[in-house]
Amino acid sequence: MLKSEDKQIDARQLRILLTLIEECSVTRTAEILNQSQPYVSLVLKRLRELVGDPLLVRSGAKLVPTERARSMVEPIRAVLAGIEQVVSPARTFVPAEASGTFHIASADCMEAFFLPRLIAQMRTAAPGIRLTIRSIEQGYDYAAALERGELDAVIGNWPSPPQNLKTVHLMADDIVCLMGEQHPLAAAQSLSMARYLEVEHLAPVPMSSADPGPIDGRLAELGLKRDIRVMVPEFNLVPYVLLSSDLVFTSSRHFAQHYSAFLPIRTIDAPAEFGKMRFYLLWHERAHAAPENNWLRNQIIGVARALATRPAAVL
Repeated sequence: MLKSEDKQIDARQLRILLTLIEECSVTRTAEILNQSQPYVSLVLKRLRELVGDPLLVRSGAKLVPTERARSMVEPIRAVLAGIEQVVSPARTFVPAEASGTFHIASADCMEAFFLPRLIAQMRTAAPGIRLTIRSIEQGYDYAAALERGELDAVIGNWPSPPQNLKTVHLMADDIVCLMGEQHPLAAAQSLSMARYLEVEHLAPVPMSSADPGPIDGRLAELGLKRDIRVMVPEFNLVPYVLLSSDLVFTSSRHFAQHYSAFLPIRTIDAPAEFGKMRFYLLWHERAHAAPENNWLRNQIIGVARALATRPAAVL
């Protein structure tokens, strides 16, 4: 009886067995696999002992596989294919020939000026790819979704990005105030912090109490708080609320320029104390080396670089 340590079998022995079953010849198997006939016979002998079956039997002048051997053909092929997949070099990603789906989560403020450009660019470069985009709404754990493989990338704006994910800075944008043309401050060029705190504000619903967003987060750092009268769940509602109210909304210049191009929305500079709004790309270590994820990241970075090098008004 074979001991447990004698029951091991390697890929080379499996390939010899598969070739023996297919060729029904020790001589041809040795020639095909560039092995000696004695070694092939030795492997066959050992495998017969291992599985308790003759595997190949004489039928006149030739060998024929037993029923047990025939039943082993597909499992052996599957095992060898799996081993080949494991040890093969990393696959290349050819965008023009690729299929599959990318999953991206994005901050709402990027829906107007960033995501349409990204979608257009990806549709041109990889027409067979599908793209699913979702917003980062309140309570959504995008870090866990990245870890589980439910997301491929996250695009957002944070004063400082999470430290437990792979990160690259995409772009920095001016912070401005948006208001309808009927607003009393619509003719101004900029707002001081004192005047900013006097007006009534429209704001997005915060992600959580721990993440109030880049605007209120910066105000908290300064020991200040603005007068928020209305909160909305989606940035797409913002311009239409501004058109019929005396509220002020604070966001990035690219977001503001998008809507002021076709709606009577005024844009003025926010208080200088806000600095810049910074946008980041996040992904998980598990996908860092994947060719397709690397390509996706480069597409996102390319769109950000194009936006950063041209004035917002041109876009």
